[in-house]
Amino acid sequence: MRAALLRPARIALTTALFAAVALFGTETSASASDAASPHQPPRYYLALGDSLAAGYQTLPGGGHVTGRGYAQDIARTMSARASTAGRPFDFVGLGCPGETTGSMINGGCPYPHPYTDPQLAHAVGFLRAHHDDRTVVTLDIGANDVDSCMTGGAIDIRCTVTGIGTVRTGLDTILDRLKAVAGPHTRIVGMNLYDPYLAAWLTASQGRTAAALSVPLGDALNATIGLADAAHGVPTADVAAAFRTNSFLPLTSFNGQKLPLNVTRVLQWTNMARGDIHANDTGYQVIADTFLRKF
Repeated sequence: MRAALLRPARIALTTALFAAVALFGTETSASASDAASPHQPPRYYLALGDSLAAGYQTLPGGGHVTGRGYAQDIARTMSARASTAGRPFDFVGLGCPGETTGSMINGGCPYPHPYTDPQLAHAVGFLRAHHDDRTVVTLDIGANDVDSCMTGGAIDIRCTVTGIGTVRTGLDTILDRLKAVAGPHTRIVGMNLYDPYLAAWLTASQGRTAAALSVPLGDALNATIGLADAAHGVPTADVAAAFRTNSFLPLTSFNGQKLPLNVTRVLQWTNMARGDIHANDTGYQVIADTFLRKF
């Protein structure tokens, strides 16, 4: 994910994106055979994806860290459950900041990472090696396929539509390959996305219009993710709903202002107040809890 702000686009974009949500906004649960029993905690947790999976966030005094995100929160919970059950547990995090669906498949993630193969190939190898083990896999990917379409406060409609199409085909490939090697006790859970661009609401009337238009854009992307997940029998952790992305009402108090609930949530649970679209510790825990309800 990369930071940018949207500005108003023609009404046709909004109409088209809402239509996409109506057409594709579906989700189904994985089959019962995929489910990990609560009495048998997973042996492994494999986290796949981009900067959110890597636990990336900036620091108040400058710089950034990785390894401080939802995957680590999930791993702590799973480790505690395994310890209580007297079972071993291992966490493997492969998330790479800047990863797109294309780079996940073909390699080329721009952030330094400890594996030489593409992330997907490494994940496939791991699942093959642990085919018979009880394993949970989380996946978040797709934001970076469209973020480059939003620069300088402007939105490139053609680029956005193309990017969402890229997410659809790329995620299909990723899930095809993961499901092909997943064992009988492997549970894969996808994730949709919160909307950091709601923070544009704070930049006067033009920013409010931009924030409003960012929601159907995010809805269309999330509908595409949900459709791909459902087609592969993979449940989707509804992070957008947890962040109340579509809730412009009620108005809430934040730093002496009355703001829509969705704007307040983004300001509370991400680092957008300093221009960083990534979740903060609170937001990452919200994402972790949303995932955990799917296990």
